[in-house]
Amino acid sequence: MPRTQARMRPSHEFVHEALRTRTDFPKPDLERGAAGAAVGASASISIPNAAPAPNFGAINADLLYLLRRATNGFTVADYQEAQTRGYQGWLDWQLDHQNVDDAEVDTALAQYQTLDLTNKQLYETYINDPGAVVFELQQAVLLRGIYSQKQLYERMVEFWTDHFNINQLDDFALWFKTSDDRRVIRQHALGNFPDMLRTSARSAAMLWYLDNYANTAGSVQENWARELQELHTLGVNGPYTEQDVVEVARCFTGWTFHGVFTNGPFGKFTYVDAVHDQGAKVVLGQNIPAGGGMSDGEFVLDLLAMHPSTAEFISTKMARWLLAYEPPASLVQRLTNIYLSTGGEIKPMVKEILQPHNRERVAPGQRRKFRRPWHLVTSLMRATAIQSANLLSLTTELQTQSMVPYWWGTPDGYPDRVDIWGRNLLPRWDFASRLLGRDIAGNEPVLGDLQALLATAPMGSTQAEAISWILTGGTLLQRDVDDVQAFLDSQPSVTGTVLREAIALAASSPSFQYF
Repeated sequence: MPRTQARMRPSHEFVHEALRTRTDFPKPDLERGAAGAAVGASASISIPNAAPAPNFGAINADLLYLLRRATNGFTVADYQEAQTRGYQGWLDWQLDHQNVDDAEVDTALAQYQTLDLTNKQLYETYINDPGAVVFELQQAVLLRGIYSQKQLYERMVEFWTDHFNINQLDDFALWFKTSDDRRVIRQHALGNFPDMLRTSARSAAMLWYLDNYANTAGSVQENWARELQELHTLGVNGPYTEQDVVEVARCFTGWTFHGVFTNGPFGKFTYVDAVHDQGAKVVLGQNIPAGGGMSDGEFVLDLLAMHPSTAEFISTKMARWLLAYEPPASLVQRLTNIYLSTGGEIKPMVKEILQPHNRERVAPGQRRKFRRPWHLVTSLMRATAIQSANLLSLTTELQTQSMVPYWWGTPDGYPDRVDIWGRNLLPRWDFASRLLGRDIAGNEPVLGDLQALLATAPMGSTQAEAISWILTGGTLLQRDVDDVQAFLDSQPSVTGTVLREAIALAASSPSFQYF
């Protein structure tokens, strides 16, 4: 979305050249300065894999559908877990994410020093080392996305990160996004949408990124007020007018963070009554009396959060994310009703979307979605059981595919559209080839792990069908499986190199690009 007014910028320089230019992605050996060790060292991760699952016999199509939609990529271990728990049991287990044991990931995350710090602490500690703040948040989300047992939760974290998008490289957002990720997105990803909206409205990252920190009576900034209605609540076709944008902006004058107009803890939310527009206002036909102060904004948040258009917009967007680009209208209506009847609770909406009968109501040609670069990278890492020793190198790979976490420049977030990501396939093919060819530093597939996974394929599987099984649960299209088998048949013997090349070929096939 275009900015509606000029940005106010801090006068001091604090972002090193690699981040300021946004063209040269820092290499893994970039020095972090006095604040810590080399970034390459901080990226060293090793999480033990579960033991290979036994052969599963007949494949359950419903479980495969659930795993494709609710995880960052199929794994043999996930299928075993879902088969043991059953469809609804696995779904309920994932929805109860706070009680999912994720100790191995938690232990790995403990090496990162920045994730639990406040905005003030990050700024004061890493003022000469902003790269540490950027890289650790990126590596942490990769670590979680690939290895966490809370896969459905991580899928929704990704969804809400885009919904409330903030460009991490937008100056002060560099210091503020870590707290925003922790307090806004992760705290509420499977919680309550109105609570998430209210927390976002007080986030220094959002206040900075969309200019409301400088929104004062007599100098109204409309940027956040517009995106609050267009992107966060009512939707682009919502029932608001340009005058509503102005009135909402007036309601949020004085909502800022310490360090702009006050001397409190840097980056902490504050309301400054002295710069609030105290006049009467009208928002979406609702009269707001004069002299309301901070309650003006709180009234607007409550009004927008529970507006029927917000319920429909959020329902449609969630159904597109978890089910299909064109979700059934009947499903969207049910989700809208759930939203309004529960006060915006997210879990029951997710559970309804992921019921198997909804897939049957989607037209056959619409049942697959195109993997965004993030999903492609995490899927291949998960399927091949690679234990990453250098997550930063994966971020570099995502840079070549134009999807570095937290770096989307505009407020609408990374697109969930096939026409955007289907234009440039070469970097995808290169990634699969480089990963399986052991050319990505610290991310080398182990031949023994691949062979053990292949051994779990259904009885009677050909080599190519076994590869399709470990990558997707056997859902690659037959013509792509045939191509992989033809390649294998053309080789004198299936060496480790040939096996890795065959898996790379399968991961580069048209049908692997979809899930």
